[in-house]
Amino acid sequence: MSAKIRIAIIGAGGFGREVYHLLNDDLYECVGFIDHAKQDITLKAPIIGCESDMEQLMIDFAFSNCVLAVGDIKKRQKILNKIKSYSIEYPVVSDCTVRNFSNDIDYGSIFYPNVVVMNNCHIGKFSLLNSGVTLGHDVVIGDYCNINPGAQLAGRITVGDCTLIGIGASIKENINIGKNTIIGAGSVVINDVPDNTTVYGVPARAANS
Repeated sequence: MSAKIRIAIIGAGGFGREVYHLLNDDLYECVGFIDHAKQDITLKAPIIGCESDMEQLMIDFAFSNCVLAVGDIKKRQKILNKIKSYSIEYPVVSDCTVRNFSNDIDYGSIFYPNVVVMNNCHIGKFSLLNSGVTLGHDVVIGDYCNINPGAQLAGRITVGDCTLIGIGASIKENINIGKNTIIGAGSVVINDVPDNTTVYGVPARAANS
């Protein structure tokens, strides 16, 4: 039996603690959380330090794999910029209940329980597909996206980088959603959404319209 991969979770908030439970115990040994927080997180894995100490942490705890579990998209990017010089691998983390029929999944992405990804989809790096998300065929999700629980995306949809799709949102087929965009919870998107736009409602409309 091969040795388990030693891995650290960056972020000890709610997202990080959830990701801890997604890690496959047969594949990974979690050495701890990397975070500035000092609180007791009531899990077997402790907080071992913060990202500014990354070089020493990698030596002391003998790991080279990390999961980036920070919910805020902009903060996620800032942390990565701080530690990009280190030789860290970011595996895809996927719950055992995920149904994935696509192979084009970039590094650092995270799949929560009961996600369905149909054929010919692309998931960008460091994107999150939360519980119960469904992607139809030929969907493209950019980098650093958060697709929140229960969102339903039909076929041939493109989602730009750094976009957040809210809980229970529905997006019809053949829609282009720009980068740095927010789709409000429960919204029904039937038209393209340009970059840097927030939309919500049924049907979804821009926040300032």
